[in-house]
Amino acid sequence: MTAIERATVLGSGAGALTIAAELGLAGTDVTLADLPSFGNRLDPVADAGGVRVFYRDRPHLGVQLGPITATSNDPAAAIPGAPLVIISVPSFGHKPFAELLAPVLEDGQTVMWVSEGGGAFESVAALRRIGRRPAVKLAETNTLPYNGSMVDAPGSVSTAHKIGGTYVSGLPTRVTEEVAQIASQIWPWAEPATNAWETVLVNYNAIDHVATVVANLGTLQSRSDTMLLWGEGASSGVVNVIEAVDADYVTLRAALGLPTELRYHDYLVRQGVAAEKGKTLHDTIHVSGLAVARFQCGPEVLEHRYIAEDVPYALVLASSLAAELGVAVPVIDGLIAIVSAAAGKDYRSEGRTLADWGLEGVGREGLIQAVTDGWW
Repeated sequence: MTAIERATVLGSGAGALTIAAELGLAGTDVTLADLPSFGNRLDPVADAGGVRVFYRDRPHLGVQLGPITATSNDPAAAIPGAPLVIISVPSFGHKPFAELLAPVLEDGQTVMWVSEGGGAFESVAALRRIGRRPAVKLAETNTLPYNGSMVDAPGSVSTAHKIGGTYVSGLPTRVTEEVAQIASQIWPWAEPATNAWETVLVNYNAIDHVATVVANLGTLQSRSDTMLLWGEGASSGVVNVIEAVDADYVTLRAALGLPTELRYHDYLVRQGVAAEKGKTLHDTIHVSGLAVARFQCGPEVLEHRYIAEDVPYALVLASSLAAELGVAVPVIDGLIAIVSAAAGKDYRSEGRTLADWGLEGVGREGLIQAVTDGWW
């Protein structure tokens, strides 16, 4: 990795801690910041002078300390003067962080949202609401560039690098090559997306999380131990549902003129989750890292992020895009309805839609123009 001189990383979950550690190990002057309510997560980092990280794909390195120059419980104060700002928070944190940062972003900064797609759109929407348009380069990825990052103890994470399948888009599209080059200095396998709709619509979690939980809901809510969610739960019928969700996403990408040749099956191999592609998706899942992933069962399983994040912030947004584009996504719509009934919530009205970004009613050409210009 080529060293980036200075960066501020926002967040304190597994993704943010891993990113901060990786930058620190490469010689970057890193400030790690999060909201005051998460201050206790940063205290162990400050005490140790860094984040302890163990790479499961590089066990010979042992546990390393990625040095962190400073920590802060005031993200807005940690932004000024930082040439690179990386925000890695769950999707439900996109809007709050975008609104917090909108008044303080500075000309010349690169602001990269590293998680599921949508963060860059939230930044534009927040800036439009307050009438600011600083000369910043906004960017986002479609996924974390790591497989299975976990906080093992306060200030300590374990993770594995992906080998591909991480897309980076700029908003506007013309800065994509530049921001992808920055990302590839940190994650060499990162590659440019066609545009920011691709980082929204190549969403692995939305494809395999919701369908698998819903199809195994009775077992998951009835047991109190852990379950091999895909090892036990990905029967041929469940896999068919996963493939149907994937097909809905392919429909959306095609409607926006995005590359559609790769399916979820291909991306499992591209990310390194599976060593090779089997004859069927069922075969591939059962020889992949998914097959050994354990999921905590219990009556509150519908509050897990696989549902509470991926339904309102991914599937509802996908459905909103489908309505704007005039295409059908029947399985996505069905899952939203089933989960809403099971959880006793109206995810369709609570979830993220194009209207939240000011993009409802612009049509296909308006959606494409929005990412091309980076403003609307």
